[in-house]
Amino acid sequence: QGYQGLVDGGDHIKEATWESVSMMLQLGGTVIGSARCQDFRTREGRLRAAQNLVKRGITNLCVIGGDGSLTGADTFRAEWSGLLADLLRAGGITAEEAQRSSSLNIVGMVGSIDND
Repeated sequence: QGYQGLVDGGDHIKEATWESVSMMLQLGGTVIGSARCQDFRTREGRLRAAQNLVKRGITNLCVIGGDGSLTGADTFRAEWSGLLADLLRAGGITAEEAQRSSSLNIVGMVGSIDND
């Protein structure tokens, strides 16, 4: 759920296709889940999230949330090239993966229950 899914990786990261999300229009509540993520507040957590995205070839990220979520997205964007460099140096990703993922596109949408 939320950034924790990026940090944990594995089955927590799923592609959103038209077929997988079109039914959400009729549902109320938070279908995709909502959670605060302490891990993502640390560079180590963001490093794991970056590695999980790179390994899956994901270069586009949509963040829906309030101040904390959008601040987290901005921090992730600002650190992206440094995270890739650290992963490459440590052998966590290949040079080819780093090149393919050299740019991270983020769309931030306000969706806050805190009214912030």
